[in-house]
Amino acid sequence: MLGRFLAGAALLLAAPATPSHAAQPSTSPAGYVRPEPPGRMVAVDGTRRLHILCKGDAAGPTVVFEAGLSQFTANTTFGTVQDAIAPFARVCTYDRAGMGWSDPAPEGWTHNGMIADLHRLLAAAEVPGPYILVAHSFGGPLARDYARAHPRNVAGLILVDSTTHRNVPEYEAARAPIMAQLDAAIAAARPGQPVIGFPAGTPAETMMAYTPEVLRALKVEFAAFDSILPGLREPPATRALGDKPLLVIRRGRTAQPPGDSDLNHRAGQEALAALSSNSALIVAENSGHTIPLDEPQVIVAAVRRMLNALRERRPLS
Repeated sequence: MLGRFLAGAALLLAAPATPSHAAQPSTSPAGYVRPEPPGRMVAVDGTRRLHILCKGDAAGPTVVFEAGLSQFTANTTFGTVQDAIAPFARVCTYDRAGMGWSDPAPEGWTHNGMIADLHRLLAAAEVPGPYILVAHSFGGPLARDYARAHPRNVAGLILVDSTTHRNVPEYEAARAPIMAQLDAAIAAARPGQPVIGFPAGTPAETMMAYTPEVLRALKVEFAAFDSILPGLREPPATRALGDKPLLVIRRGRTAQPPGDSDLNHRAGQEALAALSSNSALIVAENSGHTIPLDEPQVIVAAVRRMLNALRERRPLS
C-alpha cells in the first residue's frame, strides 16, 4: 500500500490515470473553475508567492503544519485538526511551491529549497516564532531538517507517522509506477482542468488536486525528495535534537499479528523518538498512516500537551 509512505499520493492516484480516463472532462454542471485561495498569497523571493492559511489568535508558540506528499491547504489531512486547534492556539497550514495556490518552484528544486521557502514565508507573513512544527509523513524529514537549520525558530516538534530511513526501500519500489501514472495523466490533460471526471457537485477544491499543474508539482516534490535519499538511508543520530521537545505519533493499526512491514515501521518511529532526550512516543491505536483523518483528536491532544509543557517550562514526560 502506497499510503503509508506517500501520504496523499495514493489518494491522488487512486483512479488509474490512463489516457482514456484522464481525458474525461469534469461533469460538474458549470465546468471546473479554480477556486479562490482561502488564505493569503505571500511573496517569498520577489518573484514567487506561497499560500498560507492561519487561524486562531491565542498567545504562545504558533503551530505550523508540514503536510505529507501531494497535500495542500484545501486538500489536506490536517483540515479538521487545524480547526480543532484554532480555539486555543495560532495555527497555520501552507502550500509548498507548486502545490495548491502557491507559485511553481524554480528549476532544479531541492529539499533544502523547501526548507528555505518555509523560513522565508513565515518571516514575510509575519508569523512570529518560535514554532511548534507538526509534520505528517513526507513532511517529517522537512520539519526535522528545518529544526536543525533554524533551531531557535522551533520550540518543539510533533512527528506524525513520519517518513524514516526504514521507509526508503518502500519509496524506491513505489516511485517508478507512480511517476508513470503522473506522466500519463499530465500528457492527456488540458491546462487548468482536472485529469479525471467528477460527479456533479464535487467541490472545486477536490478537483484542484487533479489538475496538471498540481500533478507537475508533485513530480517536482518527488525529485526534491530524491535529493536527500543518500542521507535519509542512514538511521537518525540519537539525541541529534538535544533536548528539543519532541512528540512522535505512530499508527497503531497493524496486521494481526504484526507483520515484518509493521515491525519495520515501528522501529523507525522508535528511532525518531530517540532524537531528543525530551521526547515521548504516542500510539494512535485506531489509525492507519493517515492519523490526522483517522484520529484527529490524538494530534490535537499532542499539541495541547506540548503547549502546556512549553508554557510551564517542564519536560514532556
